[in-house]
Amino acid sequence: MKKNTYLHSFSEVKPKHHLPQEQLNAWTVKAHSRTEYLLTGEDLNQVELSRYCVGESQIKQRYFECHDVDENWKEHRVYKLTSDSPMGVDIQERNLIAQECSLGVLESLYTEKKRPGPDHLIHVSCTGYTSPSSPQIFFQAKTEAPSLTHFYHMGCYASLPAVRAAKAMIASEEEESVDIIHNETCSLHMDSSLHLPEQMVVQTLFADGHIAYRASHESSDRSFLVKMVHEKLIPDSSNDMTWIPGPYGMKMTLSRYVPLKIKSHLPEFIQQLCEKAEVDWQELKRKGIFAIHPGGPKIIESSQRTLDLRDDQLQYSRLILKERGNMSSATLPHIWNEILKSDALHGTKVLSLAFGPGLTMFGSIFEVVDE
Repeated sequence: MKKNTYLHSFSEVKPKHHLPQEQLNAWTVKAHSRTEYLLTGEDLNQVELSRYCVGESQIKQRYFECHDVDENWKEHRVYKLTSDSPMGVDIQERNLIAQECSLGVLESLYTEKKRPGPDHLIHVSCTGYTSPSSPQIFFQAKTEAPSLTHFYHMGCYASLPAVRAAKAMIASEEEESVDIIHNETCSLHMDSSLHLPEQMVVQTLFADGHIAYRASHESSDRSFLVKMVHEKLIPDSSNDMTWIPGPYGMKMTLSRYVPLKIKSHLPEFIQQLCEKAEVDWQELKRKGIFAIHPGGPKIIESSQRTLDLRDDQLQYSRLILKERGNMSSATLPHIWNEILKSDALHGTKVLSLAFGPGLTMFGSIFEVVDE
């Protein structure tokens, strides 16, 4: 008989710095303007550029590891915007910095917070990867090290395939416990030479975030029972969202058609997800909580209208977007953590949705369980 899988023991590690969105937007525009001047000798229209930044009405603040948010350009480690490096350091150096950040998170979790080690660890990141990986480096000196799986470069939905893999390990009795750790350092990947409106949105939407949680066959205090994880690849959408390594960081493209294509396929996808989970959609729609990955404010709004949901059912998605921004794959786990900390009743169903390159739709249904 296959074992149930529960998610619990969520632990956030906040990045070192945070600033109000207005201040981060102003610095981003200045960085773009400086790079343009260094490359061409021309000045950018900073007021016009500011129009495309995600405003403080949607995101109050963002957390980040890169401390370069001032105009001491020569002293910066990443955004050393000088005549010798008008776009800052290259992607090799940025990945090494991401590795340092990840090692610090692992130290905080397993040494300082004394989190017990799992049998298996799944490391998830869309924004920084080296080989050997930071978990390999961290655990090689330990007496007892978990087996490792790496989920890299999968996009904002990566938490859901990671949960699906952990569920398979637990259900097959291959492992007793699996930790899933997300390290996202989006702040390392701004290319200040790209001034298109789409790029200004991307560069003022994403933030850094780190979080760990455990999958096991036994619940612990307050947990999620994992009922189903499901995915769908949307036809004719491969150019609508991309995440490609470039010389000065990861380059993301995000077309204006993404919300429309998600909207057209969402009802059928939800129906399939509920059928696989053996959950009544109408009851879930009335009583459930919805964890929608905030790929942007329009994604939440479009999903709400399409599924005819109440504001209170989406409050945790909007809260995380407002307080933390889009942390790529770490965003949904932060939303899940908020739900577990809330007064949601035992037995409450939680439907999660996330979207990423492909264009891929991922969904899951969890159930809140109280010991």
